[in-house]
Amino acid sequence: MKVLILYFSLGGRTKKVAESIERGLNFSDVRFENFDYIKKKRDFISEQNEVMKGDLSSFKYNEDIKDLGDYDLIFLGFPTHGGRPATVFNGYFEHAQNVDGKNFIIFNTCRFSIGKTFEIMQAVIEQKGGSVVKKRAFKGFFKIKMSKVEEFVKELNQEFMKSS
Repeated sequence: MKVLILYFSLGGRTKKVAESIERGLNFSDVRFENFDYIKKKRDFISEQNEVMKGDLSSFKYNEDIKDLGDYDLIFLGFPTHGGRPATVFNGYFEHAQNVDGKNFIIFNTCRFSIGKTFEIMQAVIEQKGGSVVKKRAFKGFFKIKMSKVEEFVKELNQEFMKSS
């Protein structure tokens, strides 16, 4: 099974979760990619306007990840911003190709509440023809309990070993 783990992290918590997922998966072909914010100072309003138009110029990322054709399973991880997924998520899906028929596992990091993050992410994925097969939120004000991530990965490994 060919797997893509794609994430965006601001303070490093989502990155740590993504790395833990990568380390724990029992799949032989896992690709690990991220979005990096490249500007020195964030302007959320102009960034959101740019991203909603599909402009991802504020982010550094591997252009190859726009084509999901080679992947059987895609993990998407983003922090919550005001009860919504990070704006880069919307911009990414403006350009994503070969989403139809793909399975997604979405994960989120947040301090308090995930708000409508999962509903928004799932709606965008389904609108492009993909399916969300699992979702998980990892909450923690300062840090995420990595034991929760490890439990999640163990569940995934067991589930996917049964189905393969």
